[in-house]
Amino acid sequence: MLTYRRLACSAALALGLTAPVLAATLGAGWRYRRPLEVRFAGLPPPGGRIAWAQFYTNRARRPHGSDLRVTTADGTLMPIRLMRVRPGDDLVRLAFAAPTAGTYDVWWGNPHPGAAPPRLPITRGVWLRVFPYTRGRCFTGRQMRRVFRRTQPVESFFVPNIFIGYDPRGWKQRDAFLYRGLLHITVPGTYVFAFDVRNQGFVDLDRRPLLVKTQPSGMWGRVRFQRRVVLKAGWHRLRAGAFELWAPAGIALDWRPPGQRRFSPVPPQAFAAVAPARVGRLRRIGGGYAADFTVRPQAQIFTPPSYYLQRYAFDALVPASFDPRVQWSFSDGQTATGLRCQHIFLAPGVYTVRVTVQQAGNTFTAARRVRVRSELVAQFPYPAADPAVVVAKLLNTYHLSRLTGAELYRGVQFFRRYNAYRGLTRWAKAWAASPDRQPQRQVLAEAGALVRRALARKHYRQAANLYLLVAHKPMATVAQANLLAHYAMLASDYTSSAAWASATLTGWSRQHPHAGAAVRHILNTALAYAAIAQGHGAVAAAWVKKAAREGAQPPPTYRDREIRQGVLARNVESYIDSGNFRTADRLLYQWDMEFPSAILRGYTRLLRVKLLGREHRPLIAAHIAEQYVSAEPHSFYAAKLLEKAYQALLVGGERTEALLVHAKLTQDYPESPYAK
Repeated sequence: MLTYRRLACSAALALGLTAPVLAATLGAGWRYRRPLEVRFAGLPPPGGRIAWAQFYTNRARRPHGSDLRVTTADGTLMPIRLMRVRPGDDLVRLAFAAPTAGTYDVWWGNPHPGAAPPRLPITRGVWLRVFPYTRGRCFTGRQMRRVFRRTQPVESFFVPNIFIGYDPRGWKQRDAFLYRGLLHITVPGTYVFAFDVRNQGFVDLDRRPLLVKTQPSGMWGRVRFQRRVVLKAGWHRLRAGAFELWAPAGIALDWRPPGQRRFSPVPPQAFAAVAPARVGRLRRIGGGYAADFTVRPQAQIFTPPSYYLQRYAFDALVPASFDPRVQWSFSDGQTATGLRCQHIFLAPGVYTVRVTVQQAGNTFTAARRVRVRSELVAQFPYPAADPAVVVAKLLNTYHLSRLTGAELYRGVQFFRRYNAYRGLTRWAKAWAASPDRQPQRQVLAEAGALVRRALARKHYRQAANLYLLVAHKPMATVAQANLLAHYAMLASDYTSSAAWASATLTGWSRQHPHAGAAVRHILNTALAYAAIAQGHGAVAAAWVKKAAREGAQPPPTYRDREIRQGVLARNVESYIDSGNFRTADRLLYQWDMEFPSAILRGYTRLLRVKLLGREHRPLIAAHIAEQYVSAEPHSFYAAKLLEKAYQALLVGGERTEALLVHAKLTQDYPESPYAK
């Protein structure tokens, strides 16, 4: 077997150097290594023993891993198979020949590594290879097998057995999977194999077709496709293929050995085993201590609509004699301290995780590029769901000003999904204030949901300010104007900030002097609404007249206007009575925007009072009723609104205020039936 000792000795003699221990092993140029400890648990034949390891290198590694080598302790070069290596990150997965138990070394960082090492034939374990699949559906088993012969795999894994319900690379929608393993039969006889795949697939045994499924009909049962086969004792080659077309991958292989009545999954013990190697701490050749740390995926938690927040654990590897100061950075603006820390990545991407170890005046640093996918699936078995309380506690330590708008949005989605209102308030405010551009529809929907949540907890000022903050996000001017109008109406109805809301709208309109007619119409209508809340009926009438004059469309005829408002009134009443308060509120806003004169007439205010009463907000209902009467005391609905305010104050426990309202009603409107 070829060794690096001869190459190293010849290089040393040519340079006239006395060969140190390292030169007698690999020669000059190798900068880093990791020990790989292999232990066998009585692995049976056939074939040579194989081990595999997954670890992180550093930036000294060549992009495609051409400088990766595995040797024994005495420098013997071992055949290897790269199972996963990418230029964009530092994670490496490889298999190597391990004829005996003990410690091996994986090397990298040589700019001139020489000839490639021998290629390892995979003769053990259940080897799963993932292939990109871009064609349409295959109609026969022969076409499926041809796909694997004509395509190169992009990644491979060792899995326990032929059973999986997801794509280990994440849901790609177009992947093909090929399993290969040696099946050990201890009891000869008649075996019944059954398999199913979510889309299409096949199973071969001893290079002969055993089962095939060509119609992608989903997985309805584990034993849909069955076949009996007589097997001798010994080892048998098993191969299975599965295709992912429009749904996540899924395959299941069951059997019924002789003498058994029920099907069961083919157990991992039936396959030739492969040994996982224990990865040691990073060593730097020709130097002292090299900073190093482990990266361990922990768990993930689902966040609507399709996000997974993934939690990773990081451990700094330092000698026992160290008493270091350890600092972490995660390239997303977040930091941590301590030998051990945990971090949640809010969005997929490649993150550079950096650790800084300070010991006795010396500083050591190490960085690893960690690829975070949209879903934490490249584990066997599938990772468990993270407890929401653990995720919330960790996210509450984040520096929100350093996060992007998309990351803040995902955090908001988490807190809103799991009802963690304490964190939601802080994250929602940071997201609303973020200037990063996001899809407009997404922003508007999230702003409405956050405002409804704040209103449900009676945080009225916070709800109004959310609309104001979101209105300054980059989006269409009409959308910004609508958000400002919602802010003005909410501030007028639920707080005493109507004057401040009017000033805010006026200032915004001055900053946008060239806004279109639709924007001016929205702002003028909102200003009229806020003027009513301040008790300025004449000012409100002026804003209404201006909104009608600067409207984007010509005003409808009187008949069309009355018909449209009648339809809106009927629909609002129906939604209030049926309990669909959200739709009723949306229609009332639409009504005021379409017909600003309705703000002066008062019927929409009357419906708002009714809506707020049904929403169990009697004091807010009384507040806006009194506001309107103060601004429009001669309105047809003034007396009725005062009567509604009187009843609402009684319900809200404000009896003294209710009596004052009733006294005003009887004094100013003695002829009204509501005064009695």
